[in-house]
Amino acid sequence: MRNILIGSVIAITTAALIIFMIESGRSLLQFAIGFLLFIIPITFISSFKSTVMSFILVAFSIFVLYIIFRFSYMDAILGILLAILIGGSIFYFKVNRVLPFLSNDYKNAAINTKEEK
Repeated sequence: MRNILIGSVIAITTAALIIFMIESGRSLLQFAIGFLLFIIPITFISSFKSTVMSFILVAFSIFVLYIIFRFSYMDAILGILLAILIGGSIFYFKVNRVLPFLSNDYKNAAINTKEEK
């Protein structure tokens, strides 16, 4: 129940943010660029186990934020916010790893179980 509620709140916030961008006449291009630059790093932040990748992520973020503030691309910040919302929820509610299903293993297990009886 809790996951459904959190997912609903994130969906409502995402829709509200996109509607706000459209209705206020902001730049959808800057919004999309901010979103696309940060969705992958935020989604896979748990796989950055080395100091080199962490350094690259932080340096990239600082460089992008400098460009945003230097050239006044403030609409990209809303795209980054959406990337944090969606990427963070994907990171938090990720699909659990499972072993692949092999039909031969299933057949062998069924035969072994049948022989034991």
